[in-house]
Amino acid sequence: MIYRLTVRGGFAAAHRIVGSGGKCESMHGHNFDVTLTVSGSRLGEAGILMDFGDLKKTLREITGELDHTDLNEHPVFSGSSPSSENIARYIWERAGERLTGRGVAVDSVTVAESDSASATYEPG
Repeated sequence: MIYRLTVRGGFAAAHRIVGSGGKCESMHGHNFDVTLTVSGSRLGEAGILMDFGDLKKTLREITGELDHTDLNEHPVFSGSSPSSENIARYIWERAGERLTGRGVAVDSVTVAESDSASATYEPG
């Protein structure tokens, strides 16, 4: 039996996607919406996989590192494009580091630039 928990958060940042060949090569910003999903098979004594508040705090700490920054200048993206795909991968990696030993695995991270455009990182 697998249980999944999902929390949402967000951050505002600027970026440009060099080499995309479109208008996204110009500096622009988004209010990124982030969805983090974790899973596990064992509930604790309280009958929960993990406290939602703790999971939200983890996501807030990670997105706080990106909030109100120029992602192209952020050290995390030196040598790579700060695309939604790479942002999702970065958040997945950081969440995995922070949740080690908590009895959950990070399943996926979705980063949405708008209501109609998102990228999901889910290692396979």
